[in-house]
Amino acid sequence: MKHNFEERRQHRLDHAHEQAEKNEKLSDDLYNQAKSMAAAIPFGQPILIGHHSERSDRAYRERIHNTLGKAFATQEKADYYERKAATIENNTAIFSDDPEAIQKLKADLQHLKDEHAFIKAANPLIKKGDKETFLTLPLATEAMWTELTTPGYTGKIGFASYALSYKRAEIRRVEDRIALLEKMANRPTSETVINGVTLVENVEANRVQLKFPGIPSEEVRQKLKSHGFRWCRTESAWQRHLTPWAIHIAHDILNSL
Repeated sequence: MKHNFEERRQHRLDHAHEQAEKNEKLSDDLYNQAKSMAAAIPFGQPILIGHHSERSDRAYRERIHNTLGKAFATQEKADYYERKAATIENNTAIFSDDPEAIQKLKADLQHLKDEHAFIKAANPLIKKGDKETFLTLPLATEAMWTELTTPGYTGKIGFASYALSYKRAEIRRVEDRIALLEKMANRPTSETVINGVTLVENVEANRVQLKFPGIPSEEVRQKLKSHGFRWCRTESAWQRHLTPWAIHIAHDILNSL
């Protein structure tokens, strides 16, 4: 699974676009169908109360109403898939099952360290009004100098007092994530059978996988879902991302069977 990360991402994107297009067309068809049905009723024609046509007329108008409702609901579905496609395209998050996750995280880490060093060097220069030296710093721009030397609503200039601590926290978070991914990547793929269920620590796929001999009970399926496991048809397994915590949870679930 891990090696085809981009292929799976593209598949999700293509599926979202296809569903958006399909539902957009279906919505248009339903709307035109309702419009054509309504055209059969003379303009302004009321329901003739007590007439032999009253029942069929009411049923016909109800079908028009329901068809319009389906058209609007289908349009909402098309809009949902359009938003989903946009989210997939614009998502810059680094996923653990991306084969290049560690390299990308290391690039992010370096960028965070550069920002931290810049803030640390820039604040004293801003307070001294030393624009010339400020502009020699990496990342510094004229626009940034103007923004940082313009007093905010508190009357203060420069980066906020919490900026450095925030960057340090982000650096530690990324460093911890890199360490975890490197640790998991160095583990061998292994299989363990617990109460008849095969637990696979699949390093290549970056998944903890539970392979049941048959369909687990509804109670077990609900427990799996509540702990983040999802059924994967292509792997024939219940799985979630490979982490020490996920392995611990998998053992707990299987030992409780």
